[in-house]
Amino acid sequence: MPFRISQESLNRTTLSNINLNYKKMQETQEKLSSGKQINRPSDDPSGTRKVLGLRTEELQVQQFLDNTATAKEQINITSSTLESTQELFAKIKELTVQANNDTLGQSERATIANELDELTESVLQYANTENNGRYIFSGTKTLTAAFTATRDSSGNILSVSYNGNNEEIKYQMGPNSFIQVNLPGGKLFQDNKIFSTLISLKDALKATTFDSSAFSNLRNTLETATNALSTEITKNGAKANRLDLTANSLENSQTALKELLSNTEDADVASLIMDLKYQENVLQSSLKTGAMVIQQTLLDFLR
Repeated sequence: MPFRISQESLNRTTLSNINLNYKKMQETQEKLSSGKQINRPSDDPSGTRKVLGLRTEELQVQQFLDNTATAKEQINITSSTLESTQELFAKIKELTVQANNDTLGQSERATIANELDELTESVLQYANTENNGRYIFSGTKTLTAAFTATRDSSGNILSVSYNGNNEEIKYQMGPNSFIQVNLPGGKLFQDNKIFSTLISLKDALKATTFDSSAFSNLRNTLETATNALSTEITKNGAKANRLDLTANSLENSQTALKELLSNTEDADVASLIMDLKYQENVLQSSLKTGAMVIQQTLLDFLR
């Protein structure tokens, strides 16, 4: 027995096809207006997972880049401070060579001692260098001044104490990559007896009797401290180079991730315009066909 298609069934099918064509056009127009191939997870579940993973990775790379920039700033300030301190040490060395001359009298050595006093004040100032309100040589106690001087009634430095700790501050530059950005003052200034040596040199020059042998020993200690300072400057230079290389690598990774995101998420505008034109033609054909297929009712004649 042949299957008879009713007019009602034909009307429903025709309207359903027209609505489907409208929906396809709407989806294409949405992609064109947003510029995105994926506007909601249901558009492409697997593509959505990929996009979310890429965005998470992109955020992580950006964080590593931010850490690298902050680390570079910290290391540059530390390097600059160490280099300035090294210049002071060069002046101090010249004064100690001059002071060790046997032809000098007590008054001349006292004058040199006063110059050492001023240079020691400058070394103390550099040792308490701040970066954005945080002391760079205080270890992890960055809100506390690294060094405090005890002074006599005339304001001259008698001793210098360290207020920080020797804890390291490290920044993450990659999934398993870290770099130490601080230089605890206890390891540099205290362990190398920088302040105690400078104070002893000054006291030796102010003493009534000048002990040339003891003064020479203090100069040797100062030379050791100078070498330690030079070593730290070299280490900081190497760290700065490492940070530059890391930043370049991270920027390349960031560019690659953006390209992957674009390829996965961004819409092909030219292709979508062609699709839209095609869908418009299909819709027009559906409407014309529907007008012929759907029968007129009595109400159409009563208008």
